Amino acid sequence: MRRTLLATPSMAVMVVMLAGSPWPAWAGPRAYVVKPGDTLWELAADHGCTVEQLRKTNKLGANDALMVGRELDLSACADAKPGASSHRYVVARGDNLATIARRHGTSVDGLRKLNGIEGSMIRVGQELKVPGEAARAVRVVVGQSRGQVHHGWLHNPTQLPRSPHYYRRRTERTWATAHLIDHTLNAIDDARQSFPKLHRLAIGDLSDLDGGPLSGHASHQSGRDIDVGLFYRKVPAEYPKEFVVATRATLDTAATWALLRGFLRSVGQPGGVEKVFLDYELQGWLYEAARKDGWTSAQLHGVFQYPDGKHAKHGVVRHVANHRDHIHVRFTCAPNDGACK
Repeated sequence: MRRTLLATPSMAVMVVMLAGSPWPAWAGPRAYVVKPGDTLWELAADHGCTVEQLRKTNKLGANDALMVGRELDLSACADAKPGASSHRYVVARGDNLATIARRHGTSVDGLRKLNGIEGSMIRVGQELKVPGEAARAVRVVVGQSRGQVHHGWLHNPTQLPRSPHYYRRRTERTWATAHLIDHTLNAIDDARQSFPKLHRLAIGDLSDLDGGPLSGHASHQSGRDIDVGLFYRKVPAEYPKEFVVATRATLDTAATWALLRGFLRSVGQPGGVEKVFLDYELQGWLYEAARKDGWTSAQLHGVFQYPDGKHAKHGVVRHVANHRDHIHVRFTCAPNDGACK
């Protein structure tokens, strides 16, 4: 029997990303006004500091939403650049302006103008601004996810919409929290901005309409879990209607890393990624792709268990058996949501 619970006004509160209670004003020389689509992750990276430094300087708690229109104090950052583009590309070995321009749907001259550079000399590790749409604002709704991922249910859920960019394998299992949906769409968009010609992605199970036990899963009960397929060098015959086990030869590691990187951008944000479950060997392949993407081993220590073994206690990405054909992404509860555990 499905569980029902009467909604109360407090349960229906939406933590809106466009408004909120008054915040301290900052009008110093390193002020930055938050725009739609901004995240602390990208602002910290763009301005040369950490998420923790931004939170501390601006008195932001771990569960505080980043409100559009708020002025942030960037004085803790090494190189504040108000108005900097939030869409960046880190030059990897073998890149040149022509290949980067093709990948992002622009011209060499366009890249030069966007980055204020002359000639064609770029270096590995250099950050370039590239064209791309800003991320959508994330809806964080209190009261949708009830209970735990292994013993819970959904109230007033949000459905993953249809899209030519992905295939929903079971539409009756495409319900979740609004923040899971928006963070997922942003991650897919992020990968496609880096690789515009990507094939259609397989989307597995989220939750059913009212949550609760879901056949084939121990979790996926409260709208905070989603199974996402992989990208391949050549699309397998049965994909995306079925998940397909990846091999070193078949997996498009650069594109799959771009997808995972998109999910990771939400870590530390309201309703952002909590954990990712993926086979340890695939972690290694994506680790190599991340290094080519300009990430350091120190940065990746907080992302993967690799190369320290599948029982290592660090990393957002954790080894779980039977995850060689898809990525299982779990999101946190909405801030201040007492019904979500």
